[in-house]
Amino acid sequence: MEELQRRGAVSVLEVGCGAGRDGTVIRDAGLDYTGVDLSASSINICARQGLRAAQADATSLPFDDSTFDAARSMSTLMHLPNNDLGLALRELARVVRPGGVVEIGVWGHTQNRDWTSPDGRLFRQRSDRALRAELSEVCTVLDFATRDWQEDDAHYQWARTEVTTP
Repeated sequence: MEELQRRGAVSVLEVGCGAGRDGTVIRDAGLDYTGVDLSASSINICARQGLRAAQADATSLPFDDSTFDAARSMSTLMHLPNNDLGLALRELARVVRPGGVVEIGVWGHTQNRDWTSPDGRLFRQRSDRALRAELSEVCTVLDFATRDWQEDDAHYQWARTEVTTP
């Protein structure tokens, strides 16, 4: 929030908004919040909380170019199959104005790997180097950190990027 306020951001898009837990924090900080999620029930929960949210896919966002000052996606984009992370990153960069901030968080690993959880969710984990390279194709990486390292070398990756002029 501090970084967004420092940059004068007014509007924020969240991809993978779920039930709006983070959306209420963003809205209550005085920012214009919009969330998207694949789940219709999540969108309904957001609406009941007074949050603007729409059902949409991260790889095909229903917004005009440069609509938002910032965007974020936490613990969502690692579930995309194939090279859909690249598509989603390009979509985020498209809907955020040049100079705007995009933050993402995903579960990664020391090496690229795919696995499916018992409940059927795909996890496409990238190494830190691979994720930074993919981010750099679309945005300027301002900050990159890891945390919560697991015994199997899985860890959470977080990045703050800036959208560059197309």
